Amino acid sequence: MADTELLETKETFGDLDLDDRLVRAVQRLGFHHPTLIQSKGIPLLLAGKDVLARARTGSGKTAAYCLPLVHRILHSKALLSPQDPSYQVTRALILVPTRELAEQVYHHLQSLLTYCSALVRTLNLGNDLSVALQKPLLKERPDVIISTPKRILVHLDDGSVVLKDTVEYLVVDEADLVLSYGYGGDIARLQGYLPTIYQAMLMSATLTHEMEKLKKMVLRNPAVIKLEEGEEWQSSVQQHSLHCSETDKFLFTYVILKLQLIPGKGLLFVNDIDRCYRLKLFLEHFGVHTCVLNSELPFNSRRHIVDEYNSGKYNYLIATDEKDLSMEYDSDDEEPNSDAVTQPSRTNPSDKEISVVLDDHTQRGKRKTVRDKEYGVSRGMDFQNVAVVINFDFPQSVKAYTHRIGRTGRGNAQGSSLSFVVPKNKLTKHSRLVSSHDEQVFDRVVNEMTGRGQTIQPFQMDESKVQAFRYRMEDVLRMTTRAAVREARVKDLKREILASEKLAAYFEDKPKDLEYLRHDRALQPSRTYRHLKDIPRYLLGQPAVSSTSTPNGENANPTAEDSTVVNDEVEKILQKTMYGASKALAHGKRHTKRKFGSKSKNDPLRSFKLAKRKH
Repeated sequence: MADTELLETKETFGDLDLDDRLVRAVQRLGFHHPTLIQSKGIPLLLAGKDVLARARTGSGKTAAYCLPLVHRILHSKALLSPQDPSYQVTRALILVPTRELAEQVYHHLQSLLTYCSALVRTLNLGNDLSVALQKPLLKERPDVIISTPKRILVHLDDGSVVLKDTVEYLVVDEADLVLSYGYGGDIARLQGYLPTIYQAMLMSATLTHEMEKLKKMVLRNPAVIKLEEGEEWQSSVQQHSLHCSETDKFLFTYVILKLQLIPGKGLLFVNDIDRCYRLKLFLEHFGVHTCVLNSELPFNSRRHIVDEYNSGKYNYLIATDEKDLSMEYDSDDEEPNSDAVTQPSRTNPSDKEISVVLDDHTQRGKRKTVRDKEYGVSRGMDFQNVAVVINFDFPQSVKAYTHRIGRTGRGNAQGSSLSFVVPKNKLTKHSRLVSSHDEQVFDRVVNEMTGRGQTIQPFQMDESKVQAFRYRMEDVLRMTTRAAVREARVKDLKREILASEKLAAYFEDKPKDLEYLRHDRALQPSRTYRHLKDIPRYLLGQPAVSSTSTPNGENANPTAEDSTVVNDEVEKILQKTMYGASKALAHGKRHTKRKFGSKSKNDPLRSFKLAKRKH
């Protein structure tokens, strides 16, 4: 639910005047003390106040609005008879920027409704169902609807759902991302479908100029909760950097992952989808299995990939934040897009804000305003137990860097990050497209981390040993062409579409079938070289490390001591090939063109003889 350093240990959920069924559900999840955002936000929301909360991912803000929302719905329904027409109506609308986040909020709500699920119905419109299939579900008038702004507007426009007379609560989660995804105009248009009076909650990681416009549009006399980003989480992340050329990025990634120099689950970030597949194809040649996560894949596949990665089925996940990079600002001079200004304000000029300022334990009394436009790379994704984040392509802003490395070192866990930086003197024609600003952004990141008391250490590697792997890397890199990437991208998309249909059909009835729908299968359509998956002894100066090696470097199938190849199987293949070739030469066999008519006697049509019919 939240990082442990944000807990308010002097208070329990029972002290917040929540419904007993909700308190039991929270305790069943293993949480007994509210976080700072929950201890301050829940009483304000229970009192009926509009709330604007600024808090980072992991602060517990989802439960901060879900708990009071469900509590008030339970209270309202307790005062009505089940036969009353207003008993079963849609009272709450939760807006999120992505379908993945909608899914997470939905599951979070379900876990809180463990002891009252029969009384409060929820519907997620961010799933993979078509608009036509969602219409009958809306006719049941669920108490809570979770949706992206665009999808709920589709249903409002065609009259599938009416919220004008029933909605009492509006939540905009990750509001800064909602705006950066271009939903500002949709939020403005949505106001025409909502009642004049309702309680509103905005949850955001930053309070930008754009957020001020949204606040005036949606909120009325709000209480502002500002939970400043603490630095304790960053102290649990060991940050490293490695300055190298574009080609060396592939070399170092191959060596680091193959030799498990950084153990544990890894999350690799690149800046566009093509580079996702190029890196995946490159690593496949060496027996390093990865799966790709990008916006092109079907929703069910993306959800299943994240779930399986979180469960530990995949060790390495390659993610792209291409969509968010196009919306990123890293300068105070750049004015964000403003498309949410068409709706009149719900705030009276004379209204005064009730400001509740919260600081983390390490930053008491110290407030800092961040003017950068927020970056939403993976705040819509809940990655768990990530040991290392590798910025294969360096992010394009300080905020992007912060959010990427924030995927590791969550809670009390330790994590590490490694960022590749391409210096200007090592830029090539191809690398200039993705790495031309690496040094400039890296300098800003260093300054930012220094101001927070953090350091980025150089990643130490033995260059002489690494260079021994170069010839293998360069051969494989040459094989990973644009055509191969394009073919792999299409193949993966087709395969995941089929897998998505199976997931949709069997997700509930046959969950064991999901075991066969793996997302890290090889994409390489051309010839593969098995010997590349193993590491010869001469490269390491020690016994061979094969694809069957254990994490400690001990081979699960040890070979003879005098063997100089990776394993016996490769040697047998070579011997068999050489023996077959020598045997063919000994018998004088040549690869000559077969003469027409040869072996015709073996052809039943050519050797067929008409037999005389007996009378």
